[in-house]
Amino acid sequence: MRLLILIPALLVFADPVAAQSWQEYSYPDYSFSVSFPAAPRIETTTYQVTDDRAVEAHVYSVRRDNAEFKVTVAELADPGLQETAVIDHAIKTLSQGGEIQVNIPHRINRVYGRQLSIMERDGSRAAVALFDYKGRLYQIEGKSLSAGDDATADTIRFVESMVFTGGGTNRTEQEIQGAGRVACSGVGEPGAAAVPNTAAAVDVRRTDIRCRRQQSFAALVTSLNSGDLSGAQQAYATLSQLQDTGQRPFANGNGGGNGGGLGQAMSRIGQALQSGNLAAAKEALASVQRPRGFNRQP
Repeated sequence: MRLLILIPALLVFADPVAAQSWQEYSYPDYSFSVSFPAAPRIETTTYQVTDDRAVEAHVYSVRRDNAEFKVTVAELADPGLQETAVIDHAIKTLSQGGEIQVNIPHRINRVYGRQLSIMERDGSRAAVALFDYKGRLYQIEGKSLSAGDDATADTIRFVESMVFTGGGTNRTEQEIQGAGRVACSGVGEPGAAAVPNTAAAVDVRRTDIRCRRQQSFAALVTSLNSGDLSGAQQAYATLSQLQDTGQRPFANGNGGGNGGGLGQAMSRIGQALQSGNLAAAKEALASVQRPRGFNRQP
């Protein structure tokens, strides 16, 4: 008998009262939508894409006493600006005065980029995603400030709410196939194309689930080992979302020798992260072997 043990992300981290104020805002001219906790302020400014070049940018932001939520859309225009250089410069700028604790590939449907967790010197924690898409740099940041209540749950929710509209991609089909070896295809995600119910499609789904589990679990381990509470909460929330969609990252029962020990450990990790107790989360992680399906880095 299989026992589902991961608590849905919104139940673990979200305040039901605060959640009522969140609303999705759509910007079709810039091919994205995102959820803010209040109507965002919109302004036009400049963005430094390289050390010696600034471009026009549109910024959508909301600030609270304990958190900041911001999307920056910078108009790259120049095809000579290489994606790697643009993303790397953005990461360098974002991490000034802080420490990058998670830096992994990221993807929204068929748009590929990077996902970061940054601990700043003043104790603030930032969740960030970066994408070079349609001649623009998209930079989404959720920052839990050191003052006030911990807003990590809201920053995670904010970053994960972003959706690119229009069904485009920033990769060729050949690049997407290659990326499948290190990133996942997105089968079963909201907005993903339907996959026929064939034997081949079942194999694709299984491979995708395993890939996404490996990435999320690796991010959880990295964050816990580095003492990054925000990154660990974000990784655990992602695993919880896989659980929510019926894609079981952990289950009790036969196979792999994980059984109830793993289920109990992951439940303890979730409870510890909810209360902000990194030491207890690390202790729970160390109490079991890495589960089957998580034994290799993606």
